[in-house]
Amino acid sequence: MIQSPSRPRFGGGATLVAAGIFLSRIAGVARTVVVGVVLGGNSAVTDAFGFAMRVPNLLQNLLGEGSLSASFIPVYARMVEEGDEEEASALAGTVLSILALATAVVVLLAVLAARPLVWLLTGWENDPERYELTIDLFRITTVGIGFLVISAWCLGVLNSHRSFFLSYVAPVIWNVAQIAALLVAAMLAWSETDGVVALAWAVVVGGLLQVAVQLPRVRRFAPSLRVGLTRTPAVNDVLRRFAPAVGARGVVQISSFIDTFFLTLLVGGAVATYFFALPLYITPISLFGFSVAAAELAEMSRRSDHLDALAARIAPALRRVLVPSGFVTAAYLAAGPVWADALYGWLSRLFNRGLDDPASTLIIGYLLMALALGLPAAITARVTQNTLYSLGDVRGPARIAVIRLAVSVVASYLLMLQLDWLTFGGPDGTDIVAYGDVPHWPLWERVPLERRTAADIAPHLGVIGIGLGSSLAAWVEWILLRLRLRAALGPSGAQAVSSRWARPVTVAGAVSAAVMAAATRLTVPSPVDAVLTAVAGAGVYGAMLWIQGVRPPSRLPSTP
Repeated sequence: MIQSPSRPRFGGGATLVAAGIFLSRIAGVARTVVVGVVLGGNSAVTDAFGFAMRVPNLLQNLLGEGSLSASFIPVYARMVEEGDEEEASALAGTVLSILALATAVVVLLAVLAARPLVWLLTGWENDPERYELTIDLFRITTVGIGFLVISAWCLGVLNSHRSFFLSYVAPVIWNVAQIAALLVAAMLAWSETDGVVALAWAVVVGGLLQVAVQLPRVRRFAPSLRVGLTRTPAVNDVLRRFAPAVGARGVVQISSFIDTFFLTLLVGGAVATYFFALPLYITPISLFGFSVAAAELAEMSRRSDHLDALAARIAPALRRVLVPSGFVTAAYLAAGPVWADALYGWLSRLFNRGLDDPASTLIIGYLLMALALGLPAAITARVTQNTLYSLGDVRGPARIAVIRLAVSVVASYLLMLQLDWLTFGGPDGTDIVAYGDVPHWPLWERVPLERRTAADIAPHLGVIGIGLGSSLAAWVEWILLRLRLRAALGPSGAQAVSSRWARPVTVAGAVSAAVMAAATRLTVPSPVDAVLTAVAGAGVYGAMLWIQGVRPPSRLPSTP
């Protein structure tokens, strides 16, 4: 018998999701730090691995978590609520079968077509070492995709039963497997190439373990689950939603791959820089935006026929993500290089390897600042998009995603080529200097090939252009999603998605950013400077919100 979920208070599920995500993201950041220390940050090896990791992320989001959130969870959660055990079991089993078959086909095609795909998606054919290694790693990491997709299916089942923590903490195992592989490579003094190959296989092993820890809980909630291809009205409903959901996620992932392709057009090391900055950018989105959105999706789906109740649900949900996003944005904008050095620089200097060059961590910090400009929009868009999904509106977010893609591609391409003519120099190697004319003409001219493929050179700033383009696109997407949600909710939607909290959060963020920027001037060693900056900024941010009458997220009014 399928167990009916209990009814948690508002925010209870989000807290569990946030706790699981926090642990998994901390493990993810730790993994990235170890990669930086063991493999280095401006090498062909790290560039190759950074590109190869885009494949699991692409298909996991395309076939897994994102698409299932839009199609499977709303239908399955409603059936669980109604206590329809037979239909719910048939639905879950059929969705699992379809995902497994589709994933197997995609994995096989990707492995067989690895060489032409890497040729198509990178500009590295003139750099044989980087090019061939990328192909080998691409094939290995792609094998692990199936496990990540099945893990996303487990998450959908467990979320629908209001069992939130396990699925979001399970990726800790995935990250630990990779950390273990890197530590073994370091202790045995393997070459960077051998170490990164072991790391790629750890991606596969970690994915298998991630699924293994969730299956017993899934079986407990749905003991009558059977794998099969039974077509029912519920299955047809999921498939009807799934195609546009894949389209919407596909647009996002196409954007991600275009960004990756753009990175390969820049001076070597840009992919690695993006790889190191991305966990710091994704963590607050997952911790604050995705935790609330994921926990609320099933609840909103149960209220999708009552717009007033749904509007009452989304209002506090948006407030819960807005307050922390304001502080994180201020912290990154004021002290991005400080955070980057605290995570990567001081450990690399301690072990005299990896990211021990000041310019290597400085470029990561600058990229983090560029990405932070779009952070509030990216965080709140998660909740808004999932609310539209709960209403059955999948095509709307898909169309908006296409607009976001267009904005991101045009802005990123123009900005990155211009900024790639800037690099680091000066007495201590941290001054920004021009490698050519800036602004550069023609706009599409790239840095010469011999410079792009050279080893052991100072990073160029082209990667920052991609961060700026991504931030601009995030705001465009958020504005369009907000307008569509207001229209969908009708009169009750105006108050639900109002921006009246934006002003006090912006004021508090601006003041705390000024304090944190001043704190970075203190002459204290890393990572002590990061701790002092965070404490000072958090204190000022909280005080400013209190003065303006804004209560902390944990004390926001809940809904019945």
